[in-house]
Amino acid sequence: MFTQLFGHYLLNKNYITTEQLRKALEAKNETRVKLGALAIDAGYMTASQVEKVHEEQKRLDKRIGDIAVSMGFLTEAQVDELLSKQKTANIVIGQTLIDLGFMTNADFEKALSDYKANAGFTGDNSDDASLAENIAAVFSLDDMNDKEFYIEYLMLFIRNAVRFIGDDFAFAGCTKNPETKNAYLCSQDITGAVSAYTAIGGDKNAFYTLASRYAGEQVDDDEFAEACAGEFLNLQNGLFAVNVSNTQSIELDLTPQVSEKDVTLNLDDGIQVSLAFSFGTLNVIICKN
Repeated sequence: MFTQLFGHYLLNKNYITTEQLRKALEAKNETRVKLGALAIDAGYMTASQVEKVHEEQKRLDKRIGDIAVSMGFLTEAQVDELLSKQKTANIVIGQTLIDLGFMTNADFEKALSDYKANAGFTGDNSDDASLAENIAAVFSLDDMNDKEFYIEYLMLFIRNAVRFIGDDFAFAGCTKNPETKNAYLCSQDITGAVSAYTAIGGDKNAFYTLASRYAGEQVDDDEFAEACAGEFLNLQNGLFAVNVSNTQSIELDLTPQVSEKDVTLNLDDGIQVSLAFSFGTLNVIICKN
């Protein structure tokens, strides 16, 4: 979840643009996190020290790690530790932004330091409590009525998006009581003791790509795209209903999915959360009744 949280932080603090983030998300699977970025993340080196090592490498035929050790910036044990994390590092989005020239090492160092120091962004998603804390902070939900409902729904949606659509997205924003406009929109009502309007929307490319990824095959017509997006929303809401039943002993029902085009909604309550994927932006709309 680091990519989604850190990506949102960078957007929110104007380190990068939405388009730059989208390009980085598109390229991140081909990125190999470098020793310098790992050392900055671990707090072993500063951006200035990393730049000095890079300059030294231009005149010496040595590996970065060896140069950093010879210059006294790292120990051999630290180099071994960092290299062991190279394939699993969660800061790949930062490295990609650096490689694409959208951030410098100094920018990355400052952004990462500020991000970690911000109490609302723990970066720890090892349990539900930590993930809930991050979501509440990212989307500013603390002042919302029925905050717990929105957090629980978003926690599940984000996990399902990563599992079934892909992790190449970041949180692009949250609008409360929004007027929403979507070229393609699939909606479904949750009914029962807890009731809500839910929907997924976006432009044609984003909607079709969502459908294609969920279906596991290329989607090239509206009917198939709407059916696949509807199946994903139904899966999300079905799992949400099961969770509510298990934790609160409340039984919920779901209405059939409805697909529409060129839809404008004026919601007096609820939220629209935008997820900036590499292929475009998807909007998740939730309005508890």
